[in-house]
Amino acid sequence: MTIWQGLVTALPFLRPIPGQCMFMDERKRTIFVIDDEEPIRKVLNTHLSKEGFSVIHSAGGHKVFDLLKASSFDLLICDITMPEVDGIRLLEFVKDNFPLAPIVMLTGLTDISIAIDVMKKGAFDYVMKPVRKDELMNVIRKGLVHRDLLMRNKELELENRQYQLFLEQKVRERTKELNSKAMELQKAYGVLKSMNIQFVNVLAETIEAKDRHTRGHCNRMRRICVELGRLAGLTPDELEVLEYASLLHDLGKIGVNEAILNKEGPLTQEECCRIKEHAEIGEKILQGIPMMEFVASIIGSHHENFDGTGYPVADIYDAMRSDRPYRKGLSLEVVLEEMRRVSGSQLDPALVDLFIGNSVYEHEGDSEPLRA
Repeated sequence: MTIWQGLVTALPFLRPIPGQCMFMDERKRTIFVIDDEEPIRKVLNTHLSKEGFSVIHSAGGHKVFDLLKASSFDLLICDITMPEVDGIRLLEFVKDNFPLAPIVMLTGLTDISIAIDVMKKGAFDYVMKPVRKDELMNVIRKGLVHRDLLMRNKELELENRQYQLFLEQKVRERTKELNSKAMELQKAYGVLKSMNIQFVNVLAETIEAKDRHTRGHCNRMRRICVELGRLAGLTPDELEVLEYASLLHDLGKIGVNEAILNKEGPLTQEECCRIKEHAEIGEKILQGIPMMEFVASIIGSHHENFDGTGYPVADIYDAMRSDRPYRKGLSLEVVLEEMRRVSGSQLDPALVDLFIGNSVYEHEGDSEPLRA
């Protein structure tokens, strides 16, 4: 049993079905026959022609290389032992130039070891002389099926490569599209952020116009809070939220009577209650505005003590340092001492240490409003 006989036995789908062609390609096949013995060429030509094959035949020699190059064939039948150019040279030539064409070698009993050697060199199969028609046809059909499989595999590889190129192109196009969308979104975000900044600056100016005694307080708070937040390790996004919140922390004073805000002298208990409402009012004003949700929550709790009691916290430093209707601003030494005293009750001790240890109060001076 030859190698291909064993393979066909193992793979039922390669067995020819009676009355059906075994080839994937239904066109007329061409067999190239090379043998220096004319009687053998004539016999092979007769057998193959009757089976429906086109036949090209040659006696070999050096001219056969040009004939091979000029021909189109599906399978080669070649004698091993020939003068001038032997079968092994032709085998190597065809393997190099026609890699998909199966090669069937013809050999005599004395050449059996050579036949095995050519199989190792790439021959598809070999047939013993004298040639039996049924054996030859069987080997040829298997060889052509093998060629068709190789051709189909090559086509699939090409299709796969083309599909990969198609997918790569689609990925590039989609990536370009997504990058373009991302740039548009970034631009839109920039416009929205610019509008928010303008909105915040206008509100900050409105707050200070409402309470003449706190002129510059919002910007001083912004500088101090951002510096303290930076020292505390906040992220850029968190610092941005903190910056907005510090500018707008007194936004709720819009809802407080100006007479109370600008009153000269101590406030009554009722007036103090009205003042304390400004944190809640400010939070309600900003609730539901895009990108202001976190800012609103900070504003709503900016007068909450560290221990959960009391009223003034976040702006205690600037409040004590600034002139108010009922008193003059306190000295830096007095303010820092008071902050140390209420550390752990009114104020977060860790933030007090950062504030004093890093002299954050040096950032209290007026500054430019947020820029778009």
